Parts: sequence; C-alpha cells; structure tokens
Amino acid sequence: MPDPRFFKRTGPFRVREIAAWTDAKPSGDGDLDLPISDLADLTQSTSDDLCYLAGAEYATAAAESACGACLTTADLADKAPSNSIVLIVEDPQAAFAVAAEAFYPNLPEAITQVEAMPSGAFIDDTAKLGADVVIEAGAVVGPKAEIGARTRIGPGAVIGAGVVVGQDCQIGANASLMVCLIGDGVVTLPGVCIGQDGFGFVFDSVAGRHRKVPQLGRVVIGNDVEIGANTTIDRGALEDTLIGAGCRIDNQVQIAHNVSLGERCIVVSQVGISGSCKIGNDVVLAGQVGLADHVTIGPRAQVAAKSGVMRDIPPGQAVMGYPAKPIRTFWREVAALSRLTTRKKSS
Repeated sequence: MPDPRFFKRTGPFRVREIAAWTDAKPSGDGDLDLPISDLADLTQSTSDDLCYLAGAEYATAAAESACGACLTTADLADKAPSNSIVLIVEDPQAAFAVAAEAFYPNLPEAITQVEAMPSGAFIDDTAKLGADVVIEAGAVVGPKAEIGARTRIGPGAVIGAGVVVGQDCQIGANASLMVCLIGDGVVTLPGVCIGQDGFGFVFDSVAGRHRKVPQLGRVVIGNDVEIGANTTIDRGALEDTLIGAGCRIDNQVQIAHNVSLGERCIVVSQVGISGSCKIGNDVVLAGQVGLADHVTIGPRAQVAAKSGVMRDIPPGQAVMGYPAKPIRTFWREVAALSRLTTRKKSS
C-alpha cells in the first residue's frame, strides 16, 4: 500500500467512476456507488481498496483477499474475491495502471517565480520557464534553456545552455541534460545523463595518439518516454541521437552516439547499444543485451537477455545467444550439444 509520506493520494472514487476510466464491465449486482479509497495488493487489501487479478496462479491470494473491487478478465471472474465488486476488462494490469494514475497523479506545488526558488537553485536570466514549473534546491537552469509548463526539475539537476524540456516532464535528482531536445511527458529518474560527448576517437598515426572527434549532433527525445536511473544517452557526432515516443528505458543503459531508437521500444537494465545502430518500432532488448555498432534491428524484434547482436535482425524475429541467432536455432543447438555430452558419458 502506498506510503502517504511519499505519495499524495486523491479520491475516494466510486466504483462506477473506476469502471468508466478503465472501460470495465461490472459483473453481478454489486453497489457501483461504493467508495474506493486506495490501491492495494491482493494479499494486503481491505474493503476500501481496488486490486487486480491477472493470472490463475494468484487465485489463492484472491480467495483470501478483502478488497472492495477487483479488476480481472472474464475468464478469471469466478476466481475473483467473493466479497468484491468484479470489473471485467481485457488487461487487468493495464486497467489498474489507469486507475493508479487517477488515485496518484503528479500534483507538485508550483513555484513560478525566481524569488520563490529554494536555496541554492540557479536560473539564468535568459532561460524561459512555463507556467507552474517547479525548480528544486540546488538545480541549475542554464542560458537560453526552455522549460515547459508544469515540468519539475529535481534537486541538483543541471539543464544546460539551450536545452529544451517539454511540458509535464519530471527530471530526477542530479540528472544532467546537455545539447538535447526533450518532448512532453518525459520522465528521467535520478542520475540520468543525456547529451554528453559520444565516444568518438580516431588514431592519428602522424601524431601517434588518439585524437578526439568533435561530437556536433544532439539528442532528440520524443513524447512520453521514461528513462531509468543512471542511464546515459550520448549526443550524435554529426547526426542526432534519436529516442522515439513511448519508449521505456531501464536503469544503467548505455545508448551511444547516432543511435536511432524507434517508438515504444523496451530496453531493459544494463543494455549497451553501440554507435549508429538503427532500431525499429516496438523492439524489446532484454537485460544485458549488447549491440555491435551499425547494427539494424527490424520492428517488433525481440532479443533475449545476455545476447550479443553482431548482425542485423529482420522484423519480428526473436533471437538469443552470443552471437545472437534465431531462438529456435539456439535451443536446437543446446539440445544437440546435450545429446552429444550424454552419449559420451554413457559410453
């Protein structure tokens, strides 16, 4: 159950309101005017709470739950808590997320004048701040930066010169944004670094040393993107590094210069994407995947955890292994190797 010291809750809301938000169809004749005060897990709920049931494996927890209302599918309705009002939806987890946004919206107390900024914050005189922007203690907003309405800049964050941040964004504590354009509704968690130099060097045989190649591109991030803690996204060398709308990027991900990441991609923790990779829409890169430079991954492709991608992947293909190969091929090879080792042991 969310701790009220950290999360500001609205409501209560009636069951019929929750049904309207989530396009749910009530099952049975329960009281749709029942007030629901909060969200909870099945195992910790009370009659004031909304829960969801998304799989038969949670049937035991559901049978013991005391929740007042439960989002679930038609197939699982008979396993929902017996005393709750059952709301039938196609995707209970997604519907629960919709309800959670209503119970726990982002409602920062707006600070709109420089004189009201917390101690240690600095805003350059040439920066432009939209209505209801919040700048927290120790944050820096550089020359000619632009911050959209209702955006919150966390403590210690640095918004570099000329950076544009859209509306309704949340920039986490100690984040660093340089040479980038950020869309609306973007969330960066603490420690994110965006727009720093890409890793560009050339060996100068005459001088006998590595010479730095100037990185003259930008990072351009679309709307509704979330970027996890301590993730880094390098700016391009000449072209921009592009992050498509709707992407979800986990903690500790490295995205190198000139990468183009399509829309709605999922990039899980500790993925490393080398320079100039082109990644289509709706691609999933699981944890600790590594991509060699200049690789192209087609739309809807999936790469299993710890895989190393050395070659292009066609649209819709699932791959696995190091080097990555079609997932069925990988498992056939594992099975064949297992048979060989079994024969040797038996002989």
